[in-house]
Amino acid sequence: MLNFYRLKTNSKIFKLNNYCSFILFAAAALLLVLTSCSNQDNTNNGPDSETTDPGLEVVEEKAKSEASDGPEIDEEDDYPYQAAENAQADPETVPRVALYNGSGSWADNVDTLKDFFVSYEIDYGLVDEYNIIDPELLNDYEIVILPGGGAADYRYEISDHDNIRSFVKDGGLFIGFCAGAYYAADIFIWQGSEYDYPLEIFSGSSIGPLSGQVGWGEQALLNLNPDHPANESFEHELDIYYFDGPYFIPHDNEEFYAGTIEILARYDVNDQPAVIAGRYGEGSYLLFGPHPEMDGYGKDEGANWPWLYSSLLWFANW
Repeated sequence: MLNFYRLKTNSKIFKLNNYCSFILFAAAALLLVLTSCSNQDNTNNGPDSETTDPGLEVVEEKAKSEASDGPEIDEEDDYPYQAAENAQADPETVPRVALYNGSGSWADNVDTLKDFFVSYEIDYGLVDEYNIIDPELLNDYEIVILPGGGAADYRYEISDHDNIRSFVKDGGLFIGFCAGAYYAADIFIWQGSEYDYPLEIFSGSSIGPLSGQVGWGEQALLNLNPDHPANESFEHELDIYYFDGPYFIPHDNEEFYAGTIEILARYDVNDQPAVIAGRYGEGSYLLFGPHPEMDGYGKDEGANWPWLYSSLLWFANW
């Protein structure tokens, strides 16, 4: 019996010794792994992306090696990588637009232009006769657009034309469609009667309508200037809806030839300028007699959005 208890005790001691040996072996292995990792960190002592700018070379190599996987880029890496990427991008864009929807504007035309902006991903905001005269507000935009509507309302309901003129003179861009184009001229001629207009960024006459030649709501045939960059991808003739808009005659016809004013298109019925662009101070204006953004009474069939977009792209980068 005594031998039995001795054997049982010896067995427990043997198991305990084996267990302790296993613990010591595991601890030694863990220590070996930690030592190896520490040595590896010391041998790869490169720039710390959180505290040190790795430099353009490092970022370019990273971009090349990971381009197929779509690399995730740290904040410090972002600027030089984006610069390399943007160098290959198309720089032409249409900047942010202030679209007038105040007194005198034609609601259908405003809605059509809003749809056009959304379709072509052009950033825009709405302004009326009250906030369009706020110089601080216009600092948020690079283009001001006055749509079709009533030129007389623009003349009398907008109380400070000097603010819009100063916006253009200081480098802003002005676009007028139909009534907005009448409003831009210093002389507005309607059915033979002449009126002085206050904005005066186009030094000339806006003359209309084309009564007896093209009726309100009909399509006018435009002959595009084949040598103009905005027209390169288009046929030389376009049918564009017309709503009693003007044609344009500068006070000095030499401006057409001196590069101060450019003709994008002419009416086929009278060979007069239908769409023009010109300089005013540090800024520019683009004036449309007809409505390339419109169809007869909406925005789809008959509209010429691709040509309009091409014209805006050219104008924004002129």
